Amino acid sequence: MARRLALALALVGVLGVPARAEVVPVTRAGEYVGTDATVEGRVVAVYASPLATVLGFAPNFAGFTATILAGDRAKFPGDVEERYRGKLMQLTGPVTAYRGKPEMQVRDPSQLKMITDPNATPTPIATRVAAAPTPGPEFEEMRQRIAALEERVAALEARVAGNEQTLGAQNPPPPPPPTTLAVGADAAAVRRTLGSPREVQRGDDGGEIWIYGTGRSVTFGPDGRVVVWTGFAGR
Repeated sequence: MARRLALALALVGVLGVPARAEVVPVTRAGEYVGTDATVEGRVVAVYASPLATVLGFAPNFAGFTATILAGDRAKFPGDVEERYRGKLMQLTGPVTAYRGKPEMQVRDPSQLKMITDPNATPTPIATRVAAAPTPGPEFEEMRQRIAALEERVAALEARVAGNEQTLGAQNPPPPPPPTTLAVGADAAAVRRTLGSPREVQRGDDGGEIWIYGTGRSVTFGPDGRVVVWTGFAGR
């Protein structure tokens, strides 16, 4: 009886312990595209631009990469390049692929974990030198991807600015109400206040109608004096 109880307790203990998440080496990250995974590898190169910071886990960014977009950059330490370059890291999140290469978008620092490497020999700070990646086809491809993204953003900003200018030209604000224009004013006073009209219509009685567009007009009598003005703000 006691033996059965001990076996039962042991079985409950085993079943009650949650299984540890599998840690995948970066060389196998491609097998986990489309799923969430914890990937482990050493950061061998870092590339930064105004739009993104990319961590490379293979020379020339040829293999697995992790991307921190500019919108999330403020969540991370300011010295990302110095902090992560050469370090053994674990990254957790969805694994995606671009042109056959696995990658992961890192949105939060909690997705990154620095692993203590027992085989690593610390380099004295005075002689520590950051290794620069050797340019290669994969590095150039990644640089072109980021450059293309920057061009699209710049084009979008220019398009928005152009639309704003067009809308402003199509919908000019109404002129302020005339301060000197009143019934009885002469043509010179109207021109000083409103400028030249777009069109002048002459009546059979010798009067004129000055057309300023968008429903705005000033009507003069035969004596050259304002009879009525309509369509102006404040009228």
